[in-house]
Amino acid sequence: MEMNSETKGRGFIIRCSREGIIKDIIRNELKREFPFDPKENIHYYLDHESLIEYKRFFAEVAESGTGLGWKLNLKGQEKNIPLTFAGVLDEEDFFVVAAENADQILDYYEELIKRNSPYGEKIRDIIKRSFTRNVTRNNGLPKNAEVETYHHISTLNNELTNMQRTLTKKNIDLKRLDKQKNEYLGMAVHDLRNPIGTIMGYSEILKGEIQAQLNDEQREMLDLISSSSEYMLKIIDDFLDVSKIQLGNLQLDKYLINIEDLVRHNISNNLIVARQKDINLEYLLKGESPFAKVDPGKLNQVLNNLIGNSVKFSPSHSSIKVTVSSDHEKVIIEVSDQGLGISMKDKEKLFKPYQQTDTKSTEGEKGEGLGLAIVKKIIKGHGGDIKVESEEGKGSRFSVLLPKEEVN
Repeated sequence: MEMNSETKGRGFIIRCSREGIIKDIIRNELKREFPFDPKENIHYYLDHESLIEYKRFFAEVAESGTGLGWKLNLKGQEKNIPLTFAGVLDEEDFFVVAAENADQILDYYEELIKRNSPYGEKIRDIIKRSFTRNVTRNNGLPKNAEVETYHHISTLNNELTNMQRTLTKKNIDLKRLDKQKNEYLGMAVHDLRNPIGTIMGYSEILKGEIQAQLNDEQREMLDLISSSSEYMLKIIDDFLDVSKIQLGNLQLDKYLINIEDLVRHNISNNLIVARQKDINLEYLLKGESPFAKVDPGKLNQVLNNLIGNSVKFSPSHSSIKVTVSSDHEKVIIEVSDQGLGISMKDKEKLFKPYQQTDTKSTEGEKGEGLGLAIVKKIIKGHGGDIKVESEEGKGSRFSVLLPKEEVN
């Protein structure tokens, strides 16, 4: 029943018989030097000079029910270890606590209470009875003036334990409600996708067939219908992605591909958007073409988002560079721009859903704050990572790191 502990210091808690025979080792931070074999008597581990004090200590516990402040030495191989001993009588058993000082015995009690250990109350009895009787046998022991402080600490510990139980229950309820919210949101957004897709499709048909018959104002209205429905459809797709990810439904169809080929193809698709703002979109391969096991569709989604953001926050006549490189373990895809950059405050928001940064796009392009949250989840789903380096007014660099696969 030995307990693990993060409490610093050296000591132990043992349950034994009235004769000192060890029954149970509750905790032992000295187990490398003193493993404390069950059925062995505690006095076996004490030095010769401590044996008389040990007998007096046990006699006091047997007579009064408690004892605190007995200085005894454990018999070490190289040197003895002085400890403060405390004990309490529990029906036919003794609980013996040993530590470097009385304050550490208090630490033991507080930790046991936090762990909801049944032994916490036993240690509490040791301290409470001894405080009440004003035991001040040795230096460093609490004085009578500290009894009130002890009771206050004990009460706070009990209240903290109850609060932890309540918070645990509330967290479980919140997770359940959050899951329901994501399910309802996913269903509602999915139902919106078809009608908005229809609006966008018909507006494109009208632009192709009757645009010549429309005046300037009508063409502008038709363009607005088309662009607005396209933007709404992107928001819906992002909402659906976030809902799936938060519900743990991110599905990846991964297979081995040449990363350079995928990146080159993606850059070709984004050239038109970049040229509309007179932005130079460059590509650079460092070393050999690397391979990785990825979901091409999802990785394209990542690249579209990163390159799209660079275009959105870069001024005209600037450059965006996409670089592919690798080392022995990972493939690295970097997207660097000369745009507006990101403040330290906004960096904390970047990968969180529904968080908008204070940085405004150069030509009023819109965003709903979902893209980078989805990007991070996709990269994490591939066993990779994403990093960002940025300085306000000097641009940004996003680095995608993916596990590399060797090709025989």
